[in-house]
Amino acid sequence: MIYSLVETADFYDPDNWIATCKSNSNVAGTQLREAHHHLGFELAKTFWSELHCGVVVCFMRGGLPFSLGIADKLDCPILFYDDKNSPDFFERNADQLCGRRVILVDSVINSGKSMLKAVEKLKGISSDIKIATNVLCYKAIERFNSLETFTVRVSGNSFEGSNVKEQCGNKGPDTGDRLFKTQGFNYL
Repeated sequence: MIYSLVETADFYDPDNWIATCKSNSNVAGTQLREAHHHLGFELAKTFWSELHCGVVVCFMRGGLPFSLGIADKLDCPILFYDDKNSPDFFERNADQLCGRRVILVDSVINSGKSMLKAVEKLKGISSDIKIATNVLCYKAIERFNSLETFTVRVSGNSFEGSNVKEQCGNKGPDTGDRLFKTQGFNYL
């Protein structure tokens, strides 16, 4: 089941945090991190008023500010997962994940391959798995309908994160690069 923050009656976006996060906003660095953190906090506040024995697993690096917003609201532990450099992450952290609600968090889910791979690795460790993301690409909805997935919004866009400043074709600015002003971006 997919739950969207923008589709809830409680969600009010007076400071236009969502517009700040969009890849065509030209916003980067502190202001973008603040928006991701705020939206993570709002997502947790709306969907999990009390979450005991939970742990947030942050997909590094793009998921960091959004994950911190969720973990700050829930006041729960947070673990940092780098799927490219930590193939045994879930096994190494099984003692912290076993028997707990695990919230897998990334900033954007396009195809969902990395997230679904993590879900498979986690299944033998935890039976209470939630997924949280700032943006869920519309084309990935079918893959996530059978999982409890929480998103700020669903987008019809699907950009491959690239070292570009503006959207062009199927390439768009990488969320992690925008969040941390890295890889040649000249956001001044």
